[in-house]
Amino acid sequence: MVEIYALPLVCLLLNFLAFAACLRFLFSKQGLYWIVPLFLTLFMLWPNALKLYQVANNPTSVSLPYHYIDMQPVLLSLFWYAMIVTFHFALKKTIRVNHYEEQVRKNLHEARYQMTLDTVAQNRKTRRRRQNFTKINAAVPALHAYSPEWTDLFDQR
Repeated sequence: MVEIYALPLVCLLLNFLAFAACLRFLFSKQGLYWIVPLFLTLFMLWPNALKLYQVANNPTSVSLPYHYIDMQPVLLSLFWYAMIVTFHFALKKTIRVNHYEEQVRKNLHEARYQMTLDTVAQNRKTRRRRQNFTKINAAVPALHAYSPEWTDLFDQR
C-alpha cells in the first residue's frame, strides 16, 4: 500500500528541493539568472503535486508494478535537480568576483574602524591632560634660598 505513494512523493520531494535551491540562489549575487529556473521548477512541481493528490484520493487508480513510463517523472525530476546544481557550479566558475574591489572595500571599512578607535583614544588622552592641568593651582614659588631682607634690597632699587 505504501509503495503507491513512493513514486509521486519522491517526484514531489525532488521538485521541492529544486525549488528551494532556486529560491536560495535567487537571493545570491547572481540572482537574476535564477528567475527562469525558478518558474520552470514551479511548472514541474504542479503536475507532480496533482499526481500525489490523485493517488491520495483514489489509491485504486494506481497500477502496480510500475512501468518505465511511470518512472519518467522521477527521472525528469532527478535530471532537473542535477541541472540546477550543475548550473549553480557553472555560474560560480564563470562569474568571477572582483577581488580587488572587495579588498578595497574591506580596507576602507577597516581604516574607518581604526580611525574611530584612534579618535576615541585621542579624546581620552586630551580629556585626561585637561583634567590634570586644571587640578594644579597657581602658587608663588618659594625656594627659601635667600632671606627676605636680601630680596627686599633688590626690590628697592
